[in-house]
Amino acid sequence: MFSKIAPKSNLETMVANKINEGTVISGDLNAQTDIRIDGKIIGNITCASKVVIGATSQIVGHIKCNDLTIEGKVKGNLEVNGILFFRTTAGFEGDVKYKKLIVEEGAAINGSLVNVSSVVKPIQQSDQNGQTKASIHQQHVG
Repeated sequence: MFSKIAPKSNLETMVANKINEGTVISGDLNAQTDIRIDGKIIGNITCASKVVIGATSQIVGHIKCNDLTIEGKVKGNLEVNGILFFRTTAGFEGDVKYKKLIVEEGAAINGSLVNVSSVVKPIQQSDQNGQTKASIHQQHVG
């Protein structure tokens, strides 16, 4: 009487949006939930959540998101408000602003990396005469 429905795989239940290999999108992509890209996108990607760039993917455009994992090829600037993870198969060319960074051995990165969670704070020090003076010290927060 009741038919059995096959349970979805972990990948299907974990990813809200998926662009499969062989799919090409020309234009900007905006998402509020997690997205996995295994195809090709020529345009900018903006996501309020996590973006995974699969090993077969090619992205030409800027990416702005919360968390980003790159396994494929990306050419463009990145702005990541959380964790940026370059897998060993990643190929990247562009400039990056990030808060936390993980790079696996073998990842190819060509560009500048700027940690936006670094802050500059004055540190109080006393000189030989007992006078207090301030010096600038960069401190990593996070």
